[in-house]
Amino acid sequence: MSATVPPAGTDAGRGSEFPGRAPTVVTTSGAVRGEHLGDRGVRRFLGIPYAADPVGELRFRPPVGPARWNGVRDCVTVSPAPPQGGDPLLENVVGYERIATGEAGCLTVNVWTPSTMGRRPVMVWVHGGGYVQGRGLQVWTDGARLAERHDLVVVSLNYRLGALGWLYVPRLLGPEYAQSANLGLQDQIAALGWVRDNIGRFGGDPGSVTVFGESAGGGSVAMLLGAPAARPLFHRAILQSAPARMTRTAEEAARVAEAFMVALRGKAGRDADVRTATAGQLLAAQNELLSRHPFDRLPFVPVVDGAVLPVPPVRALRNGACAHIPVLAGTNEHEGRLFAGLGPAVRPEVFEAALSAAFPAPERAARARAVYEAHEGPAGTAPTESMAALITDVLFRAQTDALLDAHAAGGGTAWSYLFRETTPALGGGLGAAHTLEIPYVFDVLDGPGLRSWVGDEAPQPLADAMSEAWAHFARHGTPASALLPPWPRFDPARRPTMILGGPEGTHVADDPLPDRRRLWRQEGEATPGA
Repeated sequence: MSATVPPAGTDAGRGSEFPGRAPTVVTTSGAVRGEHLGDRGVRRFLGIPYAADPVGELRFRPPVGPARWNGVRDCVTVSPAPPQGGDPLLENVVGYERIATGEAGCLTVNVWTPSTMGRRPVMVWVHGGGYVQGRGLQVWTDGARLAERHDLVVVSLNYRLGALGWLYVPRLLGPEYAQSANLGLQDQIAALGWVRDNIGRFGGDPGSVTVFGESAGGGSVAMLLGAPAARPLFHRAILQSAPARMTRTAEEAARVAEAFMVALRGKAGRDADVRTATAGQLLAAQNELLSRHPFDRLPFVPVVDGAVLPVPPVRALRNGACAHIPVLAGTNEHEGRLFAGLGPAVRPEVFEAALSAAFPAPERAARARAVYEAHEGPAGTAPTESMAALITDVLFRAQTDALLDAHAAGGGTAWSYLFRETTPALGGGLGAAHTLEIPYVFDVLDGPGLRSWVGDEAPQPLADAMSEAWAHFARHGTPASALLPPWPRFDPARRPTMILGGPEGTHVADDPLPDRRRLWRQEGEATPGA
């Protein structure tokens, strides 16, 4: 029996709310059946297609809507993630096995809602993973508690990763692929379009949508701010540890595509074609490129293609294109320790090479060395810590500072944070590491396996405060919590920043880490992707 699909934007098709019966919603593509999460008062729908499978003729093509289906589709299991390699943190520290992947069935959204009735603010999560890893639902991004405690609708999404999502193919495959740049970003925009057309049927308000993401997900949020097609689809933005300026020009991306083809032919033969190669062959070539690129110039990143992304996002913010969108942005204090600390100890010459690459002028390199040694100890005795601090600033802190400054210059409102709570993992040396704030935002400190990451005595009040502040931002456009001091709006002169957790406790500080910030401002456009 065929499901009758009402027009988008109407209240017809709202979910059923009958006691003892699984929640059912009629979307624009067909009816979906979710499940009640026990006594938690949350309805969950997993793996709802927002686009057709990107396989066959649709590989390396912009997303198109999914085919309509008849009957009711069960949406109670997680869909495959897009093809990718393993995640060392989740697998080796948290203890999770590798996730199921595949091109077919990967372009999906997950929805948590207190009720399919009513109108609630919507929070749409964009996962991180260096543009090559991740999925919408991971152990630390379960949206049930955010939805339940703060009366929100939470959505997470998958998008194409690595070469399949970010390889610049227009010049590689010819004019018929002219619209195929930034496929991962186009997937995200398509998912936001699905939210606009359907979320009202899940109890959400399509006129109150907040996008939030971490790492490459935060960078993706920056790209969504820079993408004209995306901006009408959301109303607030949260960027956690975002490489907001990490983009490539079309010329740079074309050279990466050429290098990728060389690697692919070495794996799959000289007649290899990205359209017909197996996912395993593409991943093998992708890994070869990843192994050869420096940490601050990943091969698969968004491209300023002139269409999907007309200008770099920071420039769009500075030009005032996003002045109507409130922004919350920040980083963790020791982001880089995750990258420098999970591998072998950094040799002094490796740190010196990275320092010289970031600061080509010798006098500036010397100044930078002095700054990092003051924070982390002499590089000759602790190059790993100094390298970690450099990574923190290159990839995250300097780029977040640039975004905040640009948004303020463009007339936008913004709020800044610095997360200082630490992890006891690996002997406690990782500090306030990359990704550590995520389980606090989602209020899932007790999630399976997460005690090994956040610790047995992780401060639940900090999770209460952060999740409430993020939810308040989604509802009102300002971050606030009864458990936090008043959170001042960012201004470039004072640079007020909410310090979240850490040895001194939560408080507001003006311009934290000023010597490191000034170091990067003196370097001007050294940060990648200006």
